[in-house]
Amino acid sequence: PSCQSLDRCRLQVAACGLRQGPCSLSIVYFAAPIYLTGTALLLARAPRSKFTWGLAAPVCLAALLPCDLSARVGPSIFRTWFMKQIVKYFKYEEYLEFTDKDIADSHKEGKRFIFASHPHGVVSFCGMCAAISSHSAVDGFSTFGIMDLPTAVASVIKMVPFLKNVLGVFGLIDASKQVLVKRLKRAGGSVVIYIGGMVELFMSSPKQEVVFLKKRKGFIRLALSTGADVVPIYLFGNTTVLSVLTSGPLAALSRAAGVSVTIFWGRFGLPMPYPVKLTYARGRPIGLPHIENPTDEDIDRWHDVYCKKLVELFDNYKVFNPDYVQKSLVIQ
Repeated sequence: PSCQSLDRCRLQVAACGLRQGPCSLSIVYFAAPIYLTGTALLLARAPRSKFTWGLAAPVCLAALLPCDLSARVGPSIFRTWFMKQIVKYFKYEEYLEFTDKDIADSHKEGKRFIFASHPHGVVSFCGMCAAISSHSAVDGFSTFGIMDLPTAVASVIKMVPFLKNVLGVFGLIDASKQVLVKRLKRAGGSVVIYIGGMVELFMSSPKQEVVFLKKRKGFIRLALSTGADVVPIYLFGNTTVLSVLTSGPLAALSRAAGVSVTIFWGRFGLPMPYPVKLTYARGRPIGLPHIENPTDEDIDRWHDVYCKKLVELFDNYKVFNPDYVQKSLVIQ
C-alpha cells in the first residue's frame, strides 16, 4: 500500500495556528446547537429587540446559504495553510491499498464505490484529514471536485445553520435510500458512508474498538443492487481524539437524532481535540457482483466477507498507531 504523511517541525507544533484549525471545527460543532437554541429563545421572548435580531442575523444568513456552496469552494479551502495545519496537528498518516489515482481511473471507467468508513466519532477528524491530504496531493482528489466523492449524512446536518456551512466544504449528500440509489446507479457515482453512524460513538473504550455492523446490512444490499463495489476504511483515532459522555438523556437523544448533541471535551476540558495520532487505512474493493434483486442469502454472504475484510484491515494497520497496538476490533 502507498503511505503518505506530512512532516511537522517543532516550531509548527508550538504555533498557536496549529491548534486553531481542529479546535475551530470542534467548537463550531459544540457551540452551534447552543447558539441556535439561545437565539430561538430570544426570538420567542423579545422578538422586536435589536439585540435579538443582531444575534439572529448570522443564523438567517447561514440558513439561506445553500450547502452546495461550501462544497464548491471546498477544494480551494483544503489547499490553504490553515487547513494543512489540521493534518500536521494530528501527526496524520494514511495507508492506501486502493489509491486516489486508482479511484480516479475507476471513475473514468464508470465504476462506483461505497467507501464504508468506521468508526464515526464525535467529529470525523481522520476523515477530514484524508480529504485535506488528498486535495493537497498532486495525484489526489485535486483532479476532480469534492462532490465526486461526497459524504452521506443525516438529513438534519444539511438543515442546521453553521454545521451545514462548515461541514459542507467536505461535500455532503442526504443519506436517504432514494438519494443513494440514484447516485450509485450513475457512472462514477461513488459515496462515503459512515456505516455505524452515531451509535458507534458510545460503544468504544480505551481497551477495544467497537463498530456497529452486525445489523447494518443495508449498504451491502445497496451495493449489490446498483452494481457498486464496497471499499472498507478504518479511521484510527476517531474515537480517541475527543472524550464523550456515553450515557444519560443526551446520549439517547444523539442516537435518536442521528447527530451528536451529547457532551464532549478534549484538552484542558475544552472542545479542543487531543493531539493524538490519526491513521487512515483504506482497503481494496471486496469484489461485489451486480445482483439486481439480491436475496437475504446473497446479502448475508457478502456482509460476512466485508466483516472479515474490515477486521483484517484493522489488524494489519493498527501497528502504525500506538494507541491501537493492544486494541482488538469487536463487531456488534
